[in-house]
Amino acid sequence: MLYSSASKYAVLATTYMASKDTQTIFTVEEIARGANVPKPYLSKILKQLVSGKILRSNKGPGGGYQFARPSEEISLYDIKTTVDGVAEFVDCALGLASCNDAAPCPAHFLWKDLRAATTKALQQTTLLEALRIMREKAQHPEGQKKTAFRKVKT
Repeated sequence: MLYSSASKYAVLATTYMASKDTQTIFTVEEIARGANVPKPYLSKILKQLVSGKILRSNKGPGGGYQFARPSEEISLYDIKTTVDGVAEFVDCALGLASCNDAAPCPAHFLWKDLRAATTKALQQTTLLEALRIMREKAQHPEGQKKTAFRKVKT
């Protein structure tokens, strides 16, 4: 249950927008440049965010995109599910057609707990909170390092 490239780009784009005046109308070019996201891919993502009522599209000269609601009311869950759908939150982790508490797959209960924790964290993290964390991370001396996960011996 990881972010797709589209979700990552959507978060980068919307946090860029939130870092500016949230009433501003942004062009695709400005968002792509500011968020460092490929413009052709971004156009598709922005249309999804409009469909999900996260952004509003303004047509014509001086048009572009702006938030449809206050950025402090938009959660990472809203963005993730708008772009990727809810399948990762409801489908079987192993891809089985049927999986539930009564007839679980081998990974069901582990994934059920992980999904619940992930869902809660994404729902509680607003766009403004994500922006704050990203800014703190950028200032931290270890902020650019990646965590290496190794296989755990059982």
